[in-house]
Amino acid sequence: MATDILEVLHNLARQRSRGEINPLLALRHLPQRPGTRISHLSINQPLAQAWIALTGQPFRQHQSLSIAALRRGEPFVLVGGGVNLRQTLHLLALDVLLSDQSATALLLVPDADAAALHLAELQRLTATLTPPLAVASVQGEQVRAAFHARLVVATPTALHERMLRYHDRAWQGFWSRLQVVFLADVHRYTGVAAAHLTSLLLRLQRLASAPLFFGASVVETEQAHTVLELCLGRQWRSFPVDDVPRPRVSLALWRVGADRLRETLALALGLQRAGLTVHLLASDLETPLLRSLLGSDVRGVSVGRSLQDAQVVILAGVMVGPSALREAIECGAHVVVQILADDPTERTMLRLALREPAHLPWLDDRAPTWLAAPANAYVLAQHLVCAASERPITATEVETWQVASIINRLEAHQQLMLLPDHEATWQPLPSVSDPYPGFDLYAAGVPATHGVDERGQLLATLDSAAFDRWAFPDAALPPLRGGYRVMARDDQDLQLTLRLALDDRRTFPLRQCHVRVRDCRARRMLHGCEVAWGRVVIDEEIYAYRETVGAAAAQEVHLHAPLATSWGAPALWVDLPFAIKPLGQMIGWSLASALCLRTLLGLTDLVPAYDAEAQRIYLVDAQPGGNGLALWLYTQLEELLPLAYDIALDSRSDALLEPLARVDMDWMLALLGGWRDHVPPPVVVLPEVPPPPVVVLPDPPPVMVLPEAPPPVVMAPEAPPPAPKRPAKPRGRRVPDPEPPAEPPAPPKPRGRRVPDPEPPAEPPAPPKPRGRHVPDPEPPAEPPAPSPPEPLPDAAAMVARLRRMREQREKRDNQSKQES
Repeated sequence: MATDILEVLHNLARQRSRGEINPLLALRHLPQRPGTRISHLSINQPLAQAWIALTGQPFRQHQSLSIAALRRGEPFVLVGGGVNLRQTLHLLALDVLLSDQSATALLLVPDADAAALHLAELQRLTATLTPPLAVASVQGEQVRAAFHARLVVATPTALHERMLRYHDRAWQGFWSRLQVVFLADVHRYTGVAAAHLTSLLLRLQRLASAPLFFGASVVETEQAHTVLELCLGRQWRSFPVDDVPRPRVSLALWRVGADRLRETLALALGLQRAGLTVHLLASDLETPLLRSLLGSDVRGVSVGRSLQDAQVVILAGVMVGPSALREAIECGAHVVVQILADDPTERTMLRLALREPAHLPWLDDRAPTWLAAPANAYVLAQHLVCAASERPITATEVETWQVASIINRLEAHQQLMLLPDHEATWQPLPSVSDPYPGFDLYAAGVPATHGVDERGQLLATLDSAAFDRWAFPDAALPPLRGGYRVMARDDQDLQLTLRLALDDRRTFPLRQCHVRVRDCRARRMLHGCEVAWGRVVIDEEIYAYRETVGAAAAQEVHLHAPLATSWGAPALWVDLPFAIKPLGQMIGWSLASALCLRTLLGLTDLVPAYDAEAQRIYLVDAQPGGNGLALWLYTQLEELLPLAYDIALDSRSDALLEPLARVDMDWMLALLGGWRDHVPPPVVVLPEVPPPPVVVLPDPPPVMVLPEAPPPVVMAPEAPPPAPKRPAKPRGRRVPDPEPPAEPPAPPKPRGRRVPDPEPPAEPPAPPKPRGRHVPDPEPPAEPPAPSPPEPLPDAAAMVARLRRMREQREKRDNQSKQES
């Protein structure tokens, strides 16, 4: 089967080749896995017979270990991907329900597509039981059937807005008999979504009448145990699903041009015409875009964010994340195709793959890191008001959840009131508005943002960070890729009107930022530059944007009304050894682009900002209250910098990102090379060479004596004059106002909320570090000269200037050689 699919793939590549350029760049074959089996599994006998009759598969070791952990009351997590994880969760849930005829179970899935997939598989399995077991989903027309179902499939939004909100009415019978909760694809809850999941689990546990059993499935990630323990407050048992047979999987790298969406669909339709089933795995924003281009009458091709059963899986770019590739390999598909276009990250992936095909960094390196917001106060406040609406919050719960400070703040803002009971309890005031509408899994304390077409039909839900920064009027979405054009923006209803635009148009926001440091939690040194982590308040104004269409030159367009945003969040900041002048805060985005290859977060989850006067770059969490990125970057910055530098290096020829690439290469090169040490260089006195002897001319009178020759001086390497020293700045607190951008902005307009300058810190500022090299006046030696000490490091600005000149000369030579050839 795999050989036939590869033959079809090669034929399509030959048909779509442009001269000597073949879109099929590389093929990587992953060997098959035999798998292991067990002879018996202690589950309900009719269920075991139905399982074997439906799947034709024997039982596995990970299923036996999961059932043992479930019966001991220990939370467990299955590590792997594909249909095997879904089937095991279904098997365990049905075994619990058949063992207790009055019990109910909840299966929590990330989105509506995943809910439909789980429901279809569960209905096929339960239909073979006698009598059939009632299974339903809290989606659309099946809501009424879910009231009386034994096993309910729900998304976080449905759990929040329906099941928890009406727990004492239509859902009272379900909550009173709930025994087990399973979390499918729990790695999809990253950043702020993990904080929402934590609060949802707390709320549903307090409504259940008995202690609950928990199970989950997750793709291979780092820090999975840490995040799961944060979500539940308990240790989880981990069982890898590596005992299931897997066929030989071929990974193909497919290059597409400027019209990437149509070329991707053409590949999928070509495979479909050959009799193959294809699933296009796309991001949330590109899923409706691809579905509209594909049409509704095509059979054998599916599009969605959740994996479907198919013979070929196509990953539509890197926006789907590194976990999607690992999950696709385990889903049972014979061929997995990774699409590579002109996205900044994809260009770097393409170069690395061509340079060393045997080592693909996003597959062969360690698994991506799962990051979560440690304790987002905005998310907690939203869920505490909802929890108090469902049942008054007791003092014991406040102490257990460690939310006393947030309860006091809600009480001060007249959102909660203390009841005059024997034990302190809180419930919302009657005047408080309904806290349930506007729930957004990827936003902190703000309603969901919706993207609709020009007829008002819902296309997708955007996170608040993308809405504030990338969805300005006339912007191209998704960021740095395009496909939609923002025709209208409603800041009152948080809604975007989008139009399909396949013209290869991309946009980039030009901003002004003012950052104030609230507190500094930790600091360290990195190659002579101070790196710190703490909390900041940032004021951001988008005054214009930069756009390109195809290969045309970039243009700058000013907005009619600037967009101002202000929020507080954790941040990482680095003191740079020299000053730079980025255009419209086009700095640091290369590092943000690298996040999607090392973590489960992406470009829109980080906001870079530069303070020109302080020579400091900030990397701020995009969501208010934080999403966990800044804290992770504080410890992993050295690991991410080389990859971010490669992305900047590959973006030099991009007309849209060229200013960003030049600036990012300069400041990241300083951090990677370590031009400035944190210890001030010692003052070096160069020894004087002894003067030559007096020479007397032989001619008779008068005798002429030649003057002494000046001692030779060892000169430092040629460099431009050093930048003037800036006064020592207070560490961790004082952040001056940023300089205006290099390019003239739009006429001044009212800005957002102005944050006053902070008070100076209590600790005295550090003395300024001497820069460059100090050579005092020579003195006559008292004894024979000693050997010269080693030459100190040159000035950072001089080294960067020399490297920039060398790079420009190399590029000029390369261009000349290309023209000659």
